Amino acid sequence: MPKSNTLPIAKQLASVKALGKGSDLEKALATVALVYNSHADADGKLAKDEIQELLQTEFTHFLQGQEEKPKYKELMANLKEDKDNRIDFEDFMIILLSFTLLSELFYDLKKVKNTK
Repeated sequence: MPKSNTLPIAKQLASVKALGKGSDLEKALATVALVYNSHADADGKLAKDEIQELLQTEFTHFLQGQEEKPKYKELMANLKEDKDNRIDFEDFMIILLSFTLLSELFYDLKKVKNTK
């Protein structure tokens, strides 16, 4: 759950002047970083239960329909087995990318027409 005093991500993103003319990709990655930071502890890490909650609330459409896939189960098991019980931003990005590549939504996005 985000910290109670956290500004909405859109307001945080708008406050970063360097992103005013940033590309869509830069803004997307900045958004990921801001969402992560709004959930991270003072050491910049997320607890396991926080990761699962964050994925379920902020990444729902990418996770939808994956629960029975062996790779999904493996990733979730690895997350639960992590001895530190916390992950940093780099590991969080790897988890996001892994779930994205597994998702049906990712393959639907590949089919979106992007030319006139």
